[in-house]
Amino acid sequence: MARIPSKQFMLLFILLIPSITTIFAEEKINSKTQTQISPKNVITEVNNPKESLDLKWLIQEAVEHNPEIIAAQKRMNAAKTRISQAKSLEDPSISAGSFDMSNNPININGQTEMLQQRYGVSQKIPFPGKLRLRSEVAIEESNMVEKELQAKIQEIIALVKSAFYELYYIDNAINITEENRDLLRKFTKIAETKYSVGKATQRDALAAQVELSTLANNLIVLNKETESINARLNTLLDRPTQTPLGRPRPFEKHTLTLTIKELEDLAVKNRPELKRFDHAVKRNDANLKLSKKDYYYSDFEPMVEYMQEDRRSDTWASTITINVPWLWPKNRSKVKESKEDLNAAKSDYRFINNKTLFEVKDFLVKIQSSESTVNLYKTGIIPQAEQSLKAARIGYEADKVDFLTLIDSQRILLNSRLLYYRALTDFEQNLANMERVVGMQLTQ
Repeated sequence: MARIPSKQFMLLFILLIPSITTIFAEEKINSKTQTQISPKNVITEVNNPKESLDLKWLIQEAVEHNPEIIAAQKRMNAAKTRISQAKSLEDPSISAGSFDMSNNPININGQTEMLQQRYGVSQKIPFPGKLRLRSEVAIEESNMVEKELQAKIQEIIALVKSAFYELYYIDNAINITEENRDLLRKFTKIAETKYSVGKATQRDALAAQVELSTLANNLIVLNKETESINARLNTLLDRPTQTPLGRPRPFEKHTLTLTIKELEDLAVKNRPELKRFDHAVKRNDANLKLSKKDYYYSDFEPMVEYMQEDRRSDTWASTITINVPWLWPKNRSKVKESKEDLNAAKSDYRFINNKTLFEVKDFLVKIQSSESTVNLYKTGIIPQAEQSLKAARIGYEADKVDFLTLIDSQRILLNSRLLYYRALTDFEQNLANMERVVGMQLTQ
């Protein structure tokens, strides 16, 4: 049996070069991908519980360590690797075999009379334009996953801000309640002193004790809420729920000066969820074009064979195979499916667009309402409540007002200060949600 001539062997090797190149390219891509996602020796900075808790530090930690964000990043990396897969040809096929053409396969000496060795290479080639459309579909899917990552980041940042501001409110509520408890203890001593000299009834001292017990119970509830908020923040940061975080750092109230029209324009332009469905429409449009090509146009599969024969010259053979896509109904159904997917994506886009405009309006109304409440309590109600308490205390010490009036004045001031910080917290939380809806940071 003769060996394959060097020229013919070289020709077969040339036919295999695209496959070899593809293999090495994929190995290079995989190596690069593994390098990018390989874990690094990262030292996680832990906030000192004795120091004040900084919002920027919380956001940075959440973006870097939140499991949902990391999972979305990995899905985006996986989606990007599918682009090169979509625009690549299918694997080439290599065949090798023998064919006996004699009527008497084995003679006396055990040798074949007419044995033929065959070596073939084939490659399926899609109709022109199909690879480009497959690439477009993969690119748009990658863009969709990227927008999902951006949306998840915006969502986690909004949750972190909301939890931080809630913790800020509870911390101030604890301070205010403790201050009022200390003040009420002073009132209790005054009432007990007046009762001892017969200038007040025992009812005043008992009323003061009831108020003290109520404030003590409020402190217990507030401290438990602090534990819950700390656990929520630690969960967002992917840390043990019992990890101490410290007290939230005071901040200056933000302002929002944008109009409803400006906010709507920013949301339509920047919101990741809306842009995701825009890419979904483009993806499904490309997929519809691809399904039509799959239905109307055949793919090609050329094959080249090299044959060696005993006692004869070596020969070559070539064939081409095409598929018949319109014979069975599956490709026709695929076109209908792609049309429905495209219409569904367009409807999803309209729904998210309408939802975005509603949320912009809704949160703007809440922001404006909370801001009005903050200004009202800061400039009007709290100063008046402080003056009322001061006057009631002087009047009680001078026996001009009763103890219940003093307690009511103290309770009004307590509730006014708590409602001020509640409105301030609501303002910042609604602003954080507005940033999530708009898809960008609106304040520094």
